[in-house]
Amino acid sequence: MKWLFLFIVLLNAAFLSWHSFVQDKLEKNKESIYGPPVSERIHLLSEVPAVTGQDYNARIAYGEGLEDALSKVIDQASGDSPDLYCPRLETERDDDKRQIIQVLKSFGWAYKDQETSGKRPKFWLYIAAPETPAIAERIVKELASKSIDSFVINRAEMKNRISLGLYSSKERADQAKVRIQNVSGYAVDVYEHMRNVPLQQIDIAQPVDEKDWEQFMSRFDLTKMMIKVEKNPC
Repeated sequence: MKWLFLFIVLLNAAFLSWHSFVQDKLEKNKESIYGPPVSERIHLLSEVPAVTGQDYNARIAYGEGLEDALSKVIDQASGDSPDLYCPRLETERDDDKRQIIQVLKSFGWAYKDQETSGKRPKFWLYIAAPETPAIAERIVKELASKSIDSFVINRAEMKNRISLGLYSSKERADQAKVRIQNVSGYAVDVYEHMRNVPLQQIDIAQPVDEKDWEQFMSRFDLTKMMIKVEKNPC
């Protein structure tokens, strides 16, 4: 009985040893066949892969170059480049034209000038017609004695009105009206109408930016000139 028990124990030990040997062999085979790759780590979307110093510098340099390129495109689209103009100046008076051309030459700017015509507002000053032509003549003589130029109109619809002059701006017409009324004591009226007049056009024949244009216009006393300005884009 004792020998039978010892035989069973040895048989179990032999079986366990054999089973352990078989399991180790299977595990080794699995590792050699299904082992994970060692060349690159697999990252989940939630993970941030490590970046080496060389890779980081390369990415920064690439990012800066891309940002500069985008900035240039945005600047061009947003119109950061200065606006350029090819202005036109228009005047009725020869004195104004001569002054404009003189300044253009001092700036060294190319230009073209031509004569044309167009309708412009005019402001006529007059004294209402008195009852008779004789009274109108007496008023003209009285005005002349006070250094005020005038004459009697003989046309039907304006007969016996006393003309005091034609002005190109309302401001000057109003100033003259006040002065004549104060000196003569007569009421003065202003009649505004459009009249076809000769015009002098001067085109600046080269692009001009805003800064240069402001310097150019600062050379004129616009309160004493009758000019029209068009800042046309080139």
